[in-house]
Amino acid sequence: MVLAMSNALKIDIGLIGVFFVLFPLLAHALIGVAAAGVVQEKAENDRFLEEHRIPGSKV
Repeated sequence: MVLAMSNALKIDIGLIGVFFVLFPLLAHALIGVAAAGVVQEKAENDRFLEEHRIPGSKV
């Protein structure tokens, strides 16, 4: 079924899709990648500190 839509309505639907669907998904994905990097870096730092701990220190 073909819907009769004006050009302005098509543009509005496209802009809504981009700014309210695509950009938020992209932002959440990038935030997730950054958070995963932070968790990985902390694990590496903890592993390094455990291996290079000075005897008698409380770290």
